[in-house]
Amino acid sequence: MQSLLTRNLLLSVGLCFAATVLVAVLFGFDLEDQIFENQASSVADRVIGRQESPSPTTANTISGIEMQYYERFDALPAPLGKGIDPTWTDGEYEVTVDSDTHYHVAIRSVDGEPHYITFNARPYVRSTQQVLQFIAIVAVLGGVMLVIALIFLGRLAKRVSGPLEAMAQAASGECPAASGPSETDNPPEEIVLLAASLAARDERIEELIERERQFNRDVSHELRTPLSIAMGAAELLDDAGERTPVTDRLGSALGNMRLLTEGILWLGRQPDEDATCNVWQSCEQAAKINRHLLNDDEVAFGIVGDRGSRMPVPDAVAQVIIGNLVRNAFTFTNQGEVSVRISESDVCVRDTGVGFGEPSDVGGFGIGLSLAERLCAHFGLAISVGPDEETGTIARVSW
Repeated sequence: MQSLLTRNLLLSVGLCFAATVLVAVLFGFDLEDQIFENQASSVADRVIGRQESPSPTTANTISGIEMQYYERFDALPAPLGKGIDPTWTDGEYEVTVDSDTHYHVAIRSVDGEPHYITFNARPYVRSTQQVLQFIAIVAVLGGVMLVIALIFLGRLAKRVSGPLEAMAQAASGECPAASGPSETDNPPEEIVLLAASLAARDERIEELIERERQFNRDVSHELRTPLSIAMGAAELLDDAGERTPVTDRLGSALGNMRLLTEGILWLGRQPDEDATCNVWQSCEQAAKINRHLLNDDEVAFGIVGDRGSRMPVPDAVAQVIIGNLVRNAFTFTNQGEVSVRISESDVCVRDTGVGFGEPSDVGGFGIGLSLAERLCAHFGLAISVGPDEETGTIARVSW
């Protein structure tokens, strides 16, 4: 920020200074020419108006000023005659033949004969060397001005960029959120207001996050406790030999509810980079919970692949993701097969059901697929769901 401000301000100052010097030099030369032409014109009108009798063949010196008066073209000296066209009409002209010839000439006609009033401006015109010296002096002065400007620009840039850098560090987490431009930095008022607004916003965000954390803690306790009790009761019924299709459906529903609750709660937690789980066991658990959805007489199910493959997520998260994919495959497949293939870096659920995006009487994919996608994004996994090459749907989770 400081470097950007300094570069742009210095560039603007330098360009403005160069433009000013160029205008001054060009204006100086033009002003010289205008003064000389006005002098020659004024003298010519005065001399011709008195109708003096000058020598027709030699130069006539005009008293009091350094000008020469020639009545005829033939009386002009050779160097001057080379630069004057005999056909020129009345007016003022600048004549330059060589480095030693710089005349301003006023032409007036008397009885059809041109009369010439010449003024040798060479002694009064700055030479190229003088112009270069002038430019050098101006450049030195410009350099001094730029140094002074640089000092003040540096102070200005530091005053503006210093508070912004402090705010950037605070926003990136390197400093406490409350830190910002202090009064000793003497920042501009606008930056102080901006820092105050950002600090107030950070406080509101922190309050919302803390409120969400408290909500997740409360919900986690209030939901897990009754679910655990209900699942324990279902297991007791199973152990007592009272297992029926109703108890199976109850256990499956409770299992799915537990996975749904776990998935939603995990979305509000920070991912654990060191957590891993066995993919094969997660697939077996998902199949066990959703087995009642599968028509065993018409649909075959199998798991193949790497039994030791590990997914870089907690076991509960893997069960939610894989469980939703398996449940969708069981729900939308009436005949054929559902297969799960596990490799070192992905797990693929393939079915021969109605197909992805095809109309079905069973219903939509519900919140399950959306929850699986959000969990994959939260934990840095890649998920893709689409139609299979032949029929059915293929879903893949990669890591």
